[in-house]
Amino acid sequence: MYKIRSSVKALIIKDNHVLTIEKGIKGSSKYVIPGGGQEFHETLPDAVMRECIEEIGVEVRVGPLLWVREFISKNHIIEQQENNQAHIVEHIFDVKIDEGILDEFSPNEPDSTQLGIVWLPISKLSEFNFFPKELIPMIQQINDSKYIGQTYVGDIN
Repeated sequence: MYKIRSSVKALIIKDNHVLTIEKGIKGSSKYVIPGGGQEFHETLPDAVMRECIEEIGVEVRVGPLLWVREFISKNHIIEQQENNQAHIVEHIFDVKIDEGILDEFSPNEPDSTQLGIVWLPISKLSEFNFFPKELIPMIQQINDSKYIGQTYVGDIN
């Protein structure tokens, strides 16, 4: 039986940079915003808080829900279509960190593939292996206070 996974992400912006988690292997890594799976009996904001403590080691202030994104693996991972049955519904929140701790990160329980925490310049996000790529223009618009879009952004990678 297949299950749909509920997930959360934290969009943290500072000085025209977005906080990302570098994952993978050095030289072929990718960058994602902090987050992970929602646990049973956990609200979405509580899941964002827990994931930020685990991945960046910092308590955050969870703001409004920005986007709901789906990831249906069979639509994006061609070489694994028959065996890859992931379906994730991701809730992306606007998240703030206290100014005094913006660069003092000490993950409590980083993911096994987590290589580091990196502030990426929003104007150059497309030059990095940042996922999901379709969020880049929306992040740039949010940073410029020009985003007037929908909350549900669809099945994107």
